[in-house]
Amino acid sequence: MRRARLCKALDLTKVDIAMSEEAQLMEVFIDLLPNQPKNDQTRENLRLLLRQKFEERLPDAIERIWEQPPVMLKARGECLALLLEARELYIAGHSYSCVAMCGIVGEHLVKDVLRAYVLVRKGISAQPPPEVAFDQLERIEVNGIVRFLKEADLLSDDATKAADSLGQLRNQYAHARGKNPQPDALNSIKLLHTLVEGTVSVLKDFDIKNGVLVVKGSAMKDEP
Repeated sequence: MRRARLCKALDLTKVDIAMSEEAQLMEVFIDLLPNQPKNDQTRENLRLLLRQKFEERLPDAIERIWEQPPVMLKARGECLALLLEARELYIAGHSYSCVAMCGIVGEHLVKDVLRAYVLVRKGISAQPPPEVAFDQLERIEVNGIVRFLKEADLLSDDATKAADSLGQLRNQYAHARGKNPQPDALNSIKLLHTLVEGTVSVLKDFDIKNGVLVVKGSAMKDEP
């Protein structure tokens, strides 16, 4: 009985609203789960409720795993954690959040490329600028940084196009103009991974030969 009440506590419910002495029917969303007593029994009931919701979504989530591109990238910085979060959002079917997160990861990748290559010359030496200087990049539109990297031959044509398209798609949803969340989420994932392939992917600098990573352009004797 307690579990049944918990399930009803989170529901789309029709309620009668008294307005100007006339009853009107209004559809409202009610989430009363935070009002449940904080004890072991409620925790167990909530665990059962969340497990049920997870299992209902599981078949679709499994199918979405195969829709994502495979990835092999250099594990550095917070970009890896953000990329995994974007992929997990897609698997879970959170399309709006997925589009937004893909745009965020794309910006991180673009700015990380700039950080990796920019040096400031002082006299006869050249050093990376301090982090506080890089913080000023937040005042610059990311598409401007993309153009700079492209013209400096630090970003490939494919990566540049992906970064531009991803930024445009992210802005549509950030400003409530998105119309097709599910296909756009998958498109965002694919665009993001095109950008990954042109920046932090292991396969950007290496080939796989005989099951071994080999620097591109290097010779490797084939096994008999």
